[in-house]
Amino acid sequence: MHVALTFRPALDSELDWCAQLMAANDPWLTYKCSVQWSMNVLKWPGSSLFIADAGKPVGFILLHPRGFLGSPYIAAVVVTKEFRGAGIGSGMLTFAEGIFAGSRHAFLCVSSFNPRALALYQRHGYVKVGDLPNFIADGYSEFLLCKRLR
Repeated sequence: MHVALTFRPALDSELDWCAQLMAANDPWLTYKCSVQWSMNVLKWPGSSLFIADAGKPVGFILLHPRGFLGSPYIAAVVVTKEFRGAGIGSGMLTFAEGIFAGSRHAFLCVSSFNPRALALYQRHGYVKVGDLPNFIADGYSEFLLCKRLR
């Protein structure tokens, strides 16, 4: 099932929905991140939060234009459970790459215990350029991924 998506900046009134969704999904669920912690992440200075809309909000993406070594960074990609497998994550990555089109590279991190997300990113041309073992929690790695945009 693929759905037609539009993207728009998140409204302040949607921040709580985004924080709740974030805290209830991996990797943040496994890391036991609270809704308040998620809310603080969503308010990262300089970042932009966009809602993926398919007639109703179905996910969000958090982007920072200079979040990793001065390069664009995709800080969070979250899709509601009912819309997983419907192309929402792919649509969000394509949207982010359009926003960052003038940049040389885009970066993101994915947790070692999240193979479905890793596969999505790899399908979109992101390659593993680093491994951060025990970075957030003992026993898990964060993989740094990069895609050359131009």
